[in-house]
Amino acid sequence: MFILILSSALGQGLFYWPQVFPAEGGTVSSSIVLRAEDSIVEHYQAVPAPGYVFDSWSLYPQGEQAESLFVHTYDPRLITTLDIKIITARFIKEDTVSKPLRKVLEIRRKKGNQIELSVFSQLGVGYIIYNSSNMKDWSAIGTGQGDGEEQVWTFPTQQGRNGFYRLLKLEAAERPESAVFGELSYTGTPQFGGEKGTALVRLWEYDPRIADKAAELFAEQTIEEIPIGPGLKRFRFELGDQTKAKSDRSYYITAAIYRKGKVGDANAQIYFLNGFNTIDIPSEFLAMLR
Repeated sequence: MFILILSSALGQGLFYWPQVFPAEGGTVSSSIVLRAEDSIVEHYQAVPAPGYVFDSWSLYPQGEQAESLFVHTYDPRLITTLDIKIITARFIKEDTVSKPLRKVLEIRRKKGNQIELSVFSQLGVGYIIYNSSNMKDWSAIGTGQGDGEEQVWTFPTQQGRNGFYRLLKLEAAERPESAVFGELSYTGTPQFGGEKGTALVRLWEYDPRIADKAAELFAEQTIEEIPIGPGLKRFRFELGDQTKAKSDRSYYITAAIYRKGKVGDANAQIYFLNGFNTIDIPSEFLAMLR
């Protein structure tokens, strides 16, 4: 009976039971962003209340983390204890911090159901702020051009819904004339600790009016020295020239990461882009590799 009650209390199957200290210091949003047979990835986002700043996570059974977004990956096939595993988001009063916390992106909850996002920008770098309620479907809610100063956006919170935010930096390499650019994410595993892989991202062109004609390679990019050890990882890519795209053709993306530089070797492939991923040109593409 105790086990049944515990399972019901945990509800969505999260590994950790998040708490905050002090109780008035802020809140925690939690979500499962990837669920597979051998891997579950969870996000725990600490959001300070007005007058507070995030300090650190206190982790079960021991340890700390300084980033407000805590990413936890575990294998659901492994046996774990049935006790409640608590992590605590620790907040401190803003006026007790001796110097500004110069993080790239800071999130604060303001009075009147408002969220304030601050970006300490770099000169010549463009920024896009994305929002999501489920860590899967993202929409752009703000843009800016870096001038070396702090930039601030304020948005209303959505009643009864989780709020997740991410910052996209548009470096000089991501030129507007590119056919497609974006970011690919993946969750590394301990078995590849210390290793680096090679990513191959390809953009294909095909005629949707002809069923039996193979697609042609439109552009590709090889990205070396990508870490594949444990933890959530990301890398940027940029493909093709949009001026060479044809209006009567369609396009899709494939991507994979290979061990030890063996690009194209099926036996060395460890991550891949699942499904048939069609895109418009020009556009931005964001996805998680499996």
